[in-house]
Amino acid sequence: MMTESRYDITDNGKVFRFKPNRYSIRLSVVVLAILIVLALIFVYYYHETNQGLRVLFFILVPYLIVHSMYDIFIRSEICYTFDKDSELIYRKVPFFSSKKLMSFDEAVIFISRTNRYWYYSLGARKSHLVKSYRISEDFTDKADKSEKQIQYENVVLKKIYELLEYSK
Repeated sequence: MMTESRYDITDNGKVFRFKPNRYSIRLSVVVLAILIVLALIFVYYYHETNQGLRVLFFILVPYLIVHSMYDIFIRSEICYTFDKDSELIYRKVPFFSSKKLMSFDEAVIFISRTNRYWYYSLGARKSHLVKSYRISEDFTDKADKSEKQIQYENVVLKKIYELLEYSK
């Protein structure tokens, strides 16, 4: 299924894992490729550019390249694990060990908003407004649901709710 590869889902009945930011790899790779091409063009025309453009280029392009590489190698690989046996939720960030976030009993899923967009968040029941974790991509405020939102809710969110209800 497309959603399973989109979020790199692993479900063996006891452990459910997914990477909520995995969908952004393709965009980050395209942005990185465009930046590299622009850098090569800029190097070729370096002497024809003015000082202001050079300064802007040497500040902006390295930042965007580092940001794209961060998205590709770190952000897209952040993994949430729901362990049915221990009833614990873990978060794995590349280059660090898994961190226990909370138990199934404490977990609450809610909607967070930024401007016209919203996304699903995971937090502990008593402190979810202070510390929460983004577990979906951005969705738009439209009357009808998008195909991505329907797929996310039917595959990922449904499984998370099943696991959280299992613990009760």
